[in-house]
Amino acid sequence: MTSKKLFSEFPPISTEEWTNLIQKDLKGADFEKKLVWETQEGFKIRPFYRKEDLKGKEWLLSNLPGKFPYVRSTRKLTNEWSIRQDIDSPDLKTAKTLALEAVHNGVSALGFVISNSTSGKKGIPVEGPKDLEFLLQDLPLKEITVHFVAEERSPEIYSWLPKNQELVGGLGYDPYRILARQGHSAGHGPETLQPILSELAGKWKHFRALSIHSSSFRDSGSTIVQELAYTLALGSEYLFRLGELGVSPEVANSQAIFQFTIGPDYFLEIAKFRAARTLWAEIFSSYSSDKGEASLPFITAETARFNYGIYDLHNNILRGTTEAISAAIGGAEVINVYPFDHLLQPADSFSLRIARNVQLLMKHESYLDKVTDPSSGSYYIESITDAITEQAWKLFSEVEKDGGFLECLKSGKIQSSILASRKKKEENYSTRKEFFLGTNQYPNAKDRIKNKDLNKNLKSSPLPKVEGEIVCEPLPDFFAGDALEGIRMATEDWENENQTTVKALLLPLGDLKMKKARAIFSLNFLGCAGLSVIDPGSYETAQEAISGISNENPNVIVFCSSDEEVLSYVKEILPQVKQKSKALIYVAGYPKDQVPELESLGVNGFLHVRSNLLETLSDLQKRLGIK
Repeated sequence: MTSKKLFSEFPPISTEEWTNLIQKDLKGADFEKKLVWETQEGFKIRPFYRKEDLKGKEWLLSNLPGKFPYVRSTRKLTNEWSIRQDIDSPDLKTAKTLALEAVHNGVSALGFVISNSTSGKKGIPVEGPKDLEFLLQDLPLKEITVHFVAEERSPEIYSWLPKNQELVGGLGYDPYRILARQGHSAGHGPETLQPILSELAGKWKHFRALSIHSSSFRDSGSTIVQELAYTLALGSEYLFRLGELGVSPEVANSQAIFQFTIGPDYFLEIAKFRAARTLWAEIFSSYSSDKGEASLPFITAETARFNYGIYDLHNNILRGTTEAISAAIGGAEVINVYPFDHLLQPADSFSLRIARNVQLLMKHESYLDKVTDPSSGSYYIESITDAITEQAWKLFSEVEKDGGFLECLKSGKIQSSILASRKKKEENYSTRKEFFLGTNQYPNAKDRIKNKDLNKNLKSSPLPKVEGEIVCEPLPDFFAGDALEGIRMATEDWENENQTTVKALLLPLGDLKMKKARAIFSLNFLGCAGLSVIDPGSYETAQEAISGISNENPNVIVFCSSDEEVLSYVKEILPQVKQKSKALIYVAGYPKDQVPELESLGVNGFLHVRSNLLETLSDLQKRLGIK
């Protein structure tokens, strides 16, 4: 065996050398514009990170798992988490069957979505103690944890819980979430939470009364930094208000669950969970000097409703998988993967099985539960953990300076901030700066929504007003694909009403490479509106194209040619077509110098990479009389 040190043959490469090599490969293109990603979170992400990037961030490296401030984990030796599934069937017996099926197939945390007026979900019709007893009966309560999603009905559900059986899990009560979603407190607040919390702290120490939901913000369109800052500000508000009611910070923290939403930004989400633990440790230390078990945050995670779509549903399985892996690597203690079809209907046996299998694979095939904080030491993740921590702390401090979470919610500052982020996201999806597969990119043309009574469309039902209650502007739901899904559903509805199909015919003419590229682009573009797009493959002559138009009688015609050729084809074909057809005329591409003449010949619009997809398709539908 040789004693030669091979590393001596590979001298260290400096950052400057790496950068120079990249600049050379870019061939003069701007390094910042090409390779540096400016996030919505308020910081930039570079294409590579090195050990030197961690200088000044020693706090990230010196912390050990299970040690305050818990950046690496709240656990010392493993990364074990509970697999949670929420049951929301509107039939009591079906809900019971699905719950038993879940726990017999690997689920260790059950969530019961009880019918309520706030969550925007149908929920289980629990109308009294006997219904609740029926749900819990036969469940292995000593082996699993039980959680509830009951919103404004949480105090009622608590009063119906069996008194002879200790539960582990959580009630899910978040009074300020009711305020944020309803726009008024409806009699709910820390004063209705305190007696329940105090009683549980003395009776069932492992059944937590309070859930602090980040979904109120994230599913309304917030950024990761906003989600983190506002959720922690909400937690701080509860510590303060409960303290005024005589509850110690240690007891309040032991009775709290932080329930974070997991979005699509894989590495940023991992960093978010690490930052959340760190920041809560800092916040808690301002209320208590205890840096032991009493300071531990209990952090759970659920996949993002906003990041699920109603078309090409199996994309949601992939979204849920990457989100769940982010949460697991980030150190969440309970993870809930929503079923892939939950925006369409209450979860059934099949969709629940697929959802829980995601986590079973993560544990039993990928062993993500075996290594504590596997992302530690990654220069990239450590750097973005620091960046998210810094930005979230800055925003949290602004909230505190302005009077705290409740004051900022009442004044509308939180709503205004999230609205700006939501508009930016909507613009990105409309212009395809961000792809949402199956909706604004690569739509499945055969996909149709048959049942229009969607879970997604369920809204909060107004609760009765209460004298002297707190009021605010409610936070609305946000869905990544909402606007374009609406466009597509409008096409389907129009087709059903008129018993016809909206057809678009592509005219691939001229240069082989360009006509194929633009035909594929147009097929994808118009498919996002639910149009039946006919691609003949190729027309060799203008006369062939005219015959094709006559045979198909389309509602929309798209010229797919090179910029140099398209004008001549339009001049040759359009006069003959206009005599017999009322079809809308589009050109794939944007031949800038020829646009005025093309429009004068009767071209209605242009389909190109800089088109605003939503605006273009909305205008197309309007011209067709669909809207």
